[in-house]
Amino acid sequence: MDNKNMMLAVVLSMAILLAYTTFVAPPPEKSPTQVASQKQAQSAAQPAAPGAPSATAQTASPAPAAPVVGQAPDVVVNTPLYRAVFSQKGGSLRRVILKKFTQQPKGQGGEYVLLDLTGNDPYSLSLGLPGVDPALDKRLYEPNLKELSLAPGNAPQSLVFKTQSAGVTVLKTYTFKPDTYAFELKVSLTNQSGQNLELTPELSLSEHSEKYKVNDYAFTGMLAWRDRRLVEESYSDLEKKPVASGNIQWMAMSIPYFMGVVAPLGNEGQTLKRSVRGATDKSVMTATLVEPVSSLAPGQEISQAYLVYYGPRDLELLEPLGHDLDRAVDFGWFDIMAKPMLAALNFFERNLGNYGIAIIIITILIKILFWPLSQKSYKSMKKMQELQPMMAKLRERYKDDKAKQQQELMQLYKTYKVNPMGGCLPMVLQIPVFIAFYKVLGACIELRHAPFFLWINDLSAPDRLPIGFDIPYVGAGLPVLTLLMGASMFIQQKMTPTTGDPTQAKMMLFLPVVFTFMFINFPSGLVLYWFINNILSIGQQYWTNQQRAK
Repeated sequence: MDNKNMMLAVVLSMAILLAYTTFVAPPPEKSPTQVASQKQAQSAAQPAAPGAPSATAQTASPAPAAPVVGQAPDVVVNTPLYRAVFSQKGGSLRRVILKKFTQQPKGQGGEYVLLDLTGNDPYSLSLGLPGVDPALDKRLYEPNLKELSLAPGNAPQSLVFKTQSAGVTVLKTYTFKPDTYAFELKVSLTNQSGQNLELTPELSLSEHSEKYKVNDYAFTGMLAWRDRRLVEESYSDLEKKPVASGNIQWMAMSIPYFMGVVAPLGNEGQTLKRSVRGATDKSVMTATLVEPVSSLAPGQEISQAYLVYYGPRDLELLEPLGHDLDRAVDFGWFDIMAKPMLAALNFFERNLGNYGIAIIIITILIKILFWPLSQKSYKSMKKMQELQPMMAKLRERYKDDKAKQQQELMQLYKTYKVNPMGGCLPMVLQIPVFIAFYKVLGACIELRHAPFFLWINDLSAPDRLPIGFDIPYVGAGLPVLTLLMGASMFIQQKMTPTTGDPTQAKMMLFLPVVFTFMFINFPSGLVLYWFINNILSIGQQYWTNQQRAK
């Protein structure tokens, strides 16, 4: 029975490894696309020179005209929080730069470019009218302003784009406020064709996928709050599942830490059958929100308003907006544990000014929570260790009768009130806590570029102490904190009472090596949590051994 228990312990340990590799994935090194996007962010920091539109609205025509050829001046919207660049092609959004965030830690790399679509890409917030004008998203719109700037305290201001196509007058009105990442889009369609028309408006979001694949901690792809549940489609799934019908309250294109969201407004009390259709164009992800069919008589107008958000995936910013937008910050099965952890992290950071210290305090609180179970585990393993000589004699005596050997071992456990499974329970219970904390550290905007001390300037990234050259598998820098974590785990294993044969004990001592290699590319905040947890476990084990020695 003892051999089986020890093998079970090994299996459980390997299950932890499997859980890590199942729920998490080490991020690859930064790609050249990130460097390119940083340069684009710096160049984008200079607004486009204002100028008059180079074309006027097209006249109505019974058939769609040719798509727009050439370029027209962009319209730049400046607020205290972001800079948005709108193209006259489709009256759509092609670039968003967040002023409060940077590409790299310590304010390096320029302002963060959340959206950066080129002339050949499908633009975001583009409007489609299939069956009436397939090229509406490429048509030239006339803006009412050359540029728009809002200072703190300003009243909301609007930017209007107008065009005509196939007898339909299209107005896209964007309304901005200075103190929020959210703005409103109102789409108005007027039938001036002289005949009845059936219109099915479609609003699309677009975002690059290749650029953000360098971060595998957080979800990249399309999100939708459909039929009161969260739907996730990665950039590779968008082609496999092209249509998803249902009552869709919002859809989003999500990248690590940030997202662009569209939430239809109004129409309370109605069940709106919308579908999210995704398609990939090279490295660009596109999701489309399809409105119900509307029949318009000559001269009749329909309109639909949307809440648009381009900014960080921050619960404190999303919750006040309503429409269940806070559901976009989701930790899956571990949501019930991860969100309280995030709230605790923010609380301690607000009072102490450092997320690393907040992680240490939470680790201590978790250790206190698991203290009784850990104590019971250590005592159980110690008793098992004390029973080893008697267990060895039983195995030798009944080596030819396995059934009798198991019966005598069970009687021995019963006599001395030992639970052979007692040493494994705390390890198993901590797996969900570990994964929940990983989800928080890897996906929450609060930890992005959050510094700790010394060389650790980003708790969401692997720790690297610069040494002037690259190390195979590790990259640039030495993972000092990770090596300390591995050393602490080795010490902890040496102090833990062994309950199996020497071969099994050596297998358990090999686990710190495996864990060290696994943690090399984990967020330094997670490594810090595991390192502090190991130190506390070593202290608890030492205290337990001293108590038993008295």
